[in-house]
Amino acid sequence: MLSIDRLPFPRKHKLKQSVVLVVVLMALFGLWLRSCNRTKMQEKVIVHSVNIDEFGSNYVKISFDIENKDSRDRSVKLLAKISDEQDEEIASKLFEITLKAKSKGIRSQTLDEVTRAIKEGERPYRATLRLY
Repeated sequence: MLSIDRLPFPRKHKLKQSVVLVVVLMALFGLWLRSCNRTKMQEKVIVHSVNIDEFGSNYVKISFDIENKDSRDRSVKLLAKISDEQDEEIASKLFEITLKAKSKGIRSQTLDEVTRAIKEGERPYRATLRLY
């Protein structure tokens, strides 16, 4: 009987510990750089006075003042969250807006996909808006 020996394919090579260390350090550096950019953006983009304008059983409309102190245009992602008196979420939405350089203005947003319907006689209690 004919016997054929095969070569092991693909060959498995372990990574050197120095390569693993460099990858871990690069990942930590990337996380640090991301957090620095986020704190700089929070200093340059400021959200003032979030108000609930109107609401129904399946929508909530909020208005807010937003200011861009940076010298260039920015595209900012914002996370809006509406909650009731027991701090249970009624609605939330992630949306993106574009801000011109050195501008300040009033914006509004409608949250039309609610987590749960607003009951009759109930009011949205708290509206929060933060940079995402």
